[in-house]
Amino acid sequence: MSKRQRRLAAIMFTDIVGYSAMMQKDEVITSRLRNRHREVFTRLTEQYDGEILQYYGDGTLSIFYSTAAAVECAVDIQRELKQDPKVPLRIGIHTGDITFSDEDVFGDGVNIASRVESLCVPGGIFVTGKVYDDIKNHPTIRATSVGDFGLKNIKDNTAIYAISNPGITVPTRRLESTSTRKDDSNKRRGRKFNKKKANLSTVAKSKATATKLAFPFGLFGVHRFYLGQKLLGILYPLFFIMGIAEGEALFICAPPIISFLDMLLFKSMSDEEFDAKYNKNVPSVASSREMNHDSGEEENEQVQKEQLSSQKSYLKAQFVRHKRAGENYLNEYDYATAIEEFVKANELKYDDAPVHFYLARCYSMAEDTKNALIHLDAAIAFGIPPRQINATDDLAFIRMQPEFKAFAASNYRIEAEGQSRKIKKPIKKEMPPKVVDMDAPPPDFLEKLQKLSELREKGYLTEEEFVQQKEKLRLK
Repeated sequence: MSKRQRRLAAIMFTDIVGYSAMMQKDEVITSRLRNRHREVFTRLTEQYDGEILQYYGDGTLSIFYSTAAAVECAVDIQRELKQDPKVPLRIGIHTGDITFSDEDVFGDGVNIASRVESLCVPGGIFVTGKVYDDIKNHPTIRATSVGDFGLKNIKDNTAIYAISNPGITVPTRRLESTSTRKDDSNKRRGRKFNKKKANLSTVAKSKATATKLAFPFGLFGVHRFYLGQKLLGILYPLFFIMGIAEGEALFICAPPIISFLDMLLFKSMSDEEFDAKYNKNVPSVASSREMNHDSGEEENEQVQKEQLSSQKSYLKAQFVRHKRAGENYLNEYDYATAIEEFVKANELKYDDAPVHFYLARCYSMAEDTKNALIHLDAAIAFGIPPRQINATDDLAFIRMQPEFKAFAASNYRIEAEGQSRKIKKPIKKEMPPKVVDMDAPPPDFLEKLQKLSELREKGYLTEEEFVQQKEKLRLK
């Protein structure tokens, strides 16, 4: 087993948005996106002196010794992957401890970076407050607050910021913070929440409270009533009243003396002894605290689920808004503005076939052959039937291009990189081992025969001359 290393570093998580859904629709285009992502990520990570720790399917984990370098690298990655063919990517960055070896990677820093990446918007970069503290005075990096979040398995709330440099996607609204979600959750629970709290304070007895009630209020047996010992509680004031009525000093002095001794007794008892005697059938104070702690963790996890659900709903609404806006501009023949809206929608949901088809139409009208074919390829991959290409007037320009003929010949798909569109040479079959035939003509005969055949094909020999020369060769 390799030696584990622990260090403080800027931790970066990246993830292709909707990768699993896209893979189910079309493996070819999804693998192409993954390969492009890895090529850009690997090249830029090396450029910024980062260290790649893991590739996992559609995501990556890397570390940087400079927080600024990590953010600058993330900005360059997003800018390059926003160029066609686009790769919808989320990036999360956190500065913290990380422990790793050749076999595994772990630590709170890794968990936080992963959670931050899952909250990020496609095409964006989310960073924690620790990262922001390191880069807030950087001359070229800009960031805006997103909110405070309770992350799963993380005790304290985490402040999150979105990098707002040109070309980086930033949420158009501030996301709901942890405190807001908790307040709403408590309001929904209402009386049920308060009832649980009230029952716990009534049943679980406190040693400190019993000690305070024992003296001087013990004269009236208040501490015994508090501990649930009603009969003893009645005897304290009863003896005191009888002593006054009968003039018996012993009865008068007994209740305050006993209550004073009770106070000393409670003080001398440990919490465990007190709970064992007076809280036999209820959770101890320590147990109650543990229950509250567990309840807090469950609530924190629930809050994060609500935040992620809210984020998904927000992104879905944004996608619909940009798609409809693009359709309106397309119908008005404003192709440049339509492209802007469709690109935003495409970034939020890359596997939407109609959006790709709309983009192909717009690029065709703009006579941009390369981008039109890129989006036609994606539209076909995600479900648009090829017959729609020939039935759409906006694609007339593309259909006349030589590149489209090769595209159509490849079943309306862009061929993989390195695959030639030329007619392929026949694959040479592997021949079995030669068996020496003693009766076969010698090699020089075959060479001379081949030359005679070439002379005949070029017209230097007639068929009759060819036959005569061939027979002469055989006789030699």
